[in-house]
Amino acid sequence: MQKKLLCISTVWPEADATAAGTRLLGVLEFFKSDGYQIYIAATSTDEKVRTAIQALDFTTERILLNSSSFDHYVRNLSPEIVLFDRFISEEQFGWRVRELIPNALRILDTEDLHSLRSARENALKNGSDFNLSSWKNLELSKRELASIFRSDLSLMVSKYEYEQLITNFTVPSFLLYLLPLTYEHIPKEVQEVQASFEERSGYVFIGNGFHKPNIDAIKWLYESIWPEILKTLPQATIEIYGAYLPKQILQLHHPKKGFYIKGQIPKVANAMEKARVNLAPLRFGAGIKGKILEGFRHGVPHITTPIGAEGMQYNEFWPGLITQEASAFAQKAIQLYQDKNLWEEKRQLGYTYINDFFSKELHRNTFLETIKILLATLENHRTQNFIGNMLSQQAFQASKFLSLWITEKNKNH
Repeated sequence: MQKKLLCISTVWPEADATAAGTRLLGVLEFFKSDGYQIYIAATSTDEKVRTAIQALDFTTERILLNSSSFDHYVRNLSPEIVLFDRFISEEQFGWRVRELIPNALRILDTEDLHSLRSARENALKNGSDFNLSSWKNLELSKRELASIFRSDLSLMVSKYEYEQLITNFTVPSFLLYLLPLTYEHIPKEVQEVQASFEERSGYVFIGNGFHKPNIDAIKWLYESIWPEILKTLPQATIEIYGAYLPKQILQLHHPKKGFYIKGQIPKVANAMEKARVNLAPLRFGAGIKGKILEGFRHGVPHITTPIGAEGMQYNEFWPGLITQEASAFAQKAIQLYQDKNLWEEKRQLGYTYINDFFSKELHRNTFLETIKILLATLENHRTQNFIGNMLSQQAFQASKFLSLWITEKNKNH
């Protein structure tokens, strides 16, 4: 009988719209390559994206919150593995999974730590410095950590976040697995045919509009960085791409200033392979940045902030330039745009970075072997997780009892 994996999410994953979608589909492809039949269940009503998922040979199911219909579905499916897409999904459906199919391996794909992103956003709004105490004191942090402890394994994309959870939140390392975004190896022949320095022009920014750090980055770019770039490069242009861009961003479209809001693009490669420099001015956020890794893949070096590069710096040879302040960001953007030797150096480092640290070949087999061992030793693994067992007890399951109350209320109406 074919092995089954159920992925539970609030949205259908979109590879061309979000880095999170690309990451989740990549993880599911790992399992598919190991013989698993993949089922994706989501509360989303977006039928267009659902149809695109089905075209990838994944079976989909729309599920409802606070409904016993999910109980029938998951009990009948009875998968060996349940993968929760971000902690909200684990909060909403984890208790049902634990009760109905207790022997299923429960994996949480964190994507990024929402609480870390929120703590940094608060610090930026308040004009204060981010610190560990403010992060720990967030209610969101407690919810997210509880979800991590309740899960058998949590997948982390960021080396920084992985280390923070172990060092400052005392999460046992056996509950975490560092698995970044992964890509196909980039052979020399592919590198050599990508557009050269002379064949490229303009700047590019890519980021979907549902993600608050992207909205802030575009506004900061428009208001504080782009005017400084134009002082030296008055004919410069930048194209802003991303799905779901809100009205406040669409209104920044100003061709006379070389600032073009383009919206969603079917393939990121189409934007990346014609631009000379990739700008990622992120002032808050978490996880690792797909927009930067896509630049590595398509031969376009970047300027970013310490937040943008966080969690991806595996050695001292970073394939871009990093700075914090708007004026310095603009100057480095000008330098990288004009200096061919520097550009070529960073471009080559980007290819090397993907092949050395983010290739599918590097991560797939080790990850799948870890999952096999975990399935074989699950009872012992759970025995070691005392805090997780405690949080799974009834006294700590407020979400369960609220959901049951809503379910009964809906029945009465």
